Amino acid sequence: MGDVVSSSSYESGKLTTEFKSLVESVNDTFGNNILSPLTITLGDDFQAVLDSVETGIAIIFFIEEECLRRELDFKLHYVLHTGEIDTEINPDIAYEMLGEGLTTARKMLNIKKRDRKRFKISLKDETGSDQLNRLLEVTDSLIMNWKKEDYALIIDMIENENNSEVGEIHGKNRDQIWKRRKTLMIKEYSLLKEVVLTFIQKS
Repeated sequence: MGDVVSSSSYESGKLTTEFKSLVESVNDTFGNNILSPLTITLGDDFQAVLDSVETGIAIIFFIEEECLRRELDFKLHYVLHTGEIDTEINPDIAYEMLGEGLTTARKMLNIKKRDRKRFKISLKDETGSDQLNRLLEVTDSLIMNWKKEDYALIIDMIENENNSEVGEIHGKNRDQIWKRRKTLMIKEYSLLKEVVLTFIQKS
């Protein structure tokens, strides 16, 4: 599950359009790994049932990078929880399902503490969950320092390690891109992402 951070502070029509398009892009990209598709439930949140924790983590990183690619103003909270679903899984829309898994995830998403973290992972392995939450908190500290004016550059640097090629796109030379890559800590972000994905595969 996920919801938009401080959704009331954004223009509702624009937010609705952008959020809906973002959710649709996830369903299109990960369709083969989604048991019940990402479904917008209350206008500013979504829920879904996935085939694995690996898919959930991949979707989180996809959404974060898609927000950069689209230069979106908003961020999201995420809850990734493993739990039981008692009713038949609806393959068309994430409605009309019941079970501890969904109930617990919803409770976690609805926690409104001031120091609420953007990422909340809750797996059967409590130690593994704690480690993932720590790694994602560090990752988020990098993401939240990025400015919207740099989003297009950042996503290109994440996806392309060749400074000269990125420079051609953004009208900068190789050394300028190298400096921005260092300042924006793109390598550190990529390393953290790799660690999280590897950790999930081995857990």
